[in-house]
Amino acid sequence: MSTPVHVTIYGQQFTVVTGEDPKRVETLAARVDEIMRSIANRGIVDSNRAAVLACLHLADQVETLEAQVKATKVLPDQKQKLNDLLSLLDEELK
Repeated sequence: MSTPVHVTIYGQQFTVVTGEDPKRVETLAARVDEIMRSIANRGIVDSNRAAVLACLHLADQVETLEAQVKATKVLPDQKQKLNDLLSLLDEELK
């Protein structure tokens, strides 16, 4: 069920209609607000510019996390090697 959630980002009120937990949406909005205010403290006060730079910042974080996830995708290969090793140990212990 969709629920309207009222948030404030960079001094502007927004209503987000979502099926997510309202607290999560509020937390996300607070994070975006924090990033935009941090950018504004560097001398950028135009909300559009701050929003675009906040998006670039978040996109960079997503890309970094995706790279980290891809780096750990080696696990299935490692898991197979561990399973093979365990099978060998089991056979030796019999």
